[in-house]
Amino acid sequence: MPMLEVLRAADKPLTAAQKRAFAREATRIFREILGTPPGRLRLFFIETAPVEQEDPGEDPPAFTGNQSARSE
Repeated sequence: MPMLEVLRAADKPLTAAQKRAFAREATRIFREILGTPPGRLRLFFIETAPVEQEDPGEDPPAFTGNQSARSE
């Protein structure tokens, strides 16, 4: 059973109508491209507030993996 997780950072959450429209389109695409039967796609929306940067022109910090502090 395929699952699609939608991560979204925005000031305002999606409305129920927007989520339904997204779900209809995602279901259509999964059916046409992958052959997923109707009702089999699981869709999750996770919404969060955008991360504020001090300088709008500044690039976000790069992900460097799991770093643990060591004292020597």
